[in-house]
Amino acid sequence: MIGWSFPSRNNGETEGFANAGMEFFKGNPLRALAREVCQNSLDAQRDEDKPVCVEFEKKNVRILSFPGMSQLGEVLKKCSDYWSDEDDEKAQVFLKRAFEELKSGDTCVLRISDFNTTGLEGPYSQDDKTPWNGLVKGASYSVKTASKTAAGSFGIGKAATFINSKYHTTFYRTKNIQNEDAVQGVARLMAFSDESYGDADPVRRSIGYYGEPDGNLAVSSLPGLDQIYKRTEVGTDIFVPGFKFDQSGKNDWVKLMIGEVLENFLMAIEYRNLEVNIAGNPITKKELKYVVASYQKYAKDAFCFNKVLTADSSKVIDEAYDFHRMGKLRLRLLYEKDLNNKILVVRKSGMKVSEIGGLPKGFSYSGILELQGDELNSFFRNMENPTHDKWEPDRHSNPSLAKEYKREVEEWVKDIIRKKASEMAGEEVYVDTANLFNTTVREKDPQNKNENGKEGIINTTYSIEVAFTTKKTSTVRRNSGAGKKEVSGTIDDVGDLSGHRHRDGKRSQTPKGRKGRADSEGKDRVFAGMKTIETTARVIGVGDGVSRLICTPQTGISKGVIQLYATGENGKSIPIHISSLETGTNGATLENGKIVLNEVKEHEKVVIDFRISGDRNYAMGVEFSGN
Repeated sequence: MIGWSFPSRNNGETEGFANAGMEFFKGNPLRALAREVCQNSLDAQRDEDKPVCVEFEKKNVRILSFPGMSQLGEVLKKCSDYWSDEDDEKAQVFLKRAFEELKSGDTCVLRISDFNTTGLEGPYSQDDKTPWNGLVKGASYSVKTASKTAAGSFGIGKAATFINSKYHTTFYRTKNIQNEDAVQGVARLMAFSDESYGDADPVRRSIGYYGEPDGNLAVSSLPGLDQIYKRTEVGTDIFVPGFKFDQSGKNDWVKLMIGEVLENFLMAIEYRNLEVNIAGNPITKKELKYVVASYQKYAKDAFCFNKVLTADSSKVIDEAYDFHRMGKLRLRLLYEKDLNNKILVVRKSGMKVSEIGGLPKGFSYSGILELQGDELNSFFRNMENPTHDKWEPDRHSNPSLAKEYKREVEEWVKDIIRKKASEMAGEEVYVDTANLFNTTVREKDPQNKNENGKEGIINTTYSIEVAFTTKKTSTVRRNSGAGKKEVSGTIDDVGDLSGHRHRDGKRSQTPKGRKGRADSEGKDRVFAGMKTIETTARVIGVGDGVSRLICTPQTGISKGVIQLYATGENGKSIPIHISSLETGTNGATLENGKIVLNEVKEHEKVVIDFRISGDRNYAMGVEFSGN
């Protein structure tokens, strides 16, 4: 008779609600689901001529039509009774939500299916270490049938489906190339007491199996699952009853899942190793650029990395490194405006596996680092953490060598980034400003030092958005005294005025607005109508104490003023006084330590070579005003 079976504790350990594997993924359950499921399918044996296809689809069904739910409700009640005197808030919340849905009569089932794989071998084998038994019954190990570069090694990834179920329950079904059909359910709950089993110790273990109770074996089919989806071709299905997420507001699981797939499997999709369909939304090589653009909000890094893939090859730096004859490192870099200053590190399958910290700052770029070759992939896979998103050398069988190789890879990447940025100094390199005015978090870059060990001038971009506000005006007039009022007028907060005032009269006047300057006749004139201009800019050192400013205003102006600023370790900025100009475009002149320009067209490049008073170097920002 098919049903649930929870093995006896046999006077052994009593298992509570907390499960280490599921706790590991609670912080971001949908991310775990996307990563672990797609990774497992990529690691499976497959037709090498076709991409693995993974499909996510949810369906609402009557609870009683889903296999074993009525009996599972009885088990949950026994769990509640057994732990009633314990103050475990998490367990109580879990039980409450499960009971509420059981009473509602309906449940949402998430189906995950893969195609172009060979299915899971050994569902009826006595060998515990078959792929089927490793997935359904394995603990702290996994069995892969692909190459030695397959990702799974900890065996905790399977917990990702359970944490997304209100019942902590998952059903597995496969049709393999041996023409075997198998299906079995697994529930990860908590210990409870049930004397109906007839064992000397009535306390049951926390993990139970739905199928053939005698031996806890799989069965060939379950009609309730066939009603949701009937598999006719080779592959594997996972059913998650009580799926937690809906399609409204912040819990829009479709958008979140698409974002996670893009962030973690961009290169797998680019290389046609993987295709994913989430609720009718295909993510394939053909649609990739459109999907990335549409879901930029949910995959911000993938959006930047995809620019590396889609950019003109002439703009992408492509470097390779033969790493100790183990395989090759391939690094592709793009220097462009508004990128994320990150490097995507991917293994052979195309899955994101790590991030490199401490990357150079001061200019805008994105890059993709690929590990090519089985031996190279295997070495670095062995230092991955359980979630496969970070290299931790102490996990490796040879920690000291792993630490050395990890450092070597990261330093090679950083050196390439610095070297290429330096080579492109005469070209338009867009500079990152994320830390420009927050220098307390900026790393000290040994490559950014002058020969005296001082911090050198950093390439910077200071793009300013113009904030338009309602004009406020004040009247300039004689208050009292014997002075003669020659002209009355108004000055607004951006310097517009009607008329100007002469320096006559005994009582001084204090007009509001932008400060003016005296001309040869002693008249106070104002830079009328000047406002902040949005611009992209950078400052580089060109040698012999000369710095070069390269900027491009987004608006044409007849007259403009450029003020440079320096940032200190406290993150505050102060004006920099320019002592002299060497050369400059657009009729550049120097007035009171500021650069004055004439007739600059929209998007025209302005290049100024200048010197700064003193021998101190600065991290610089740029403010551009004009009319």
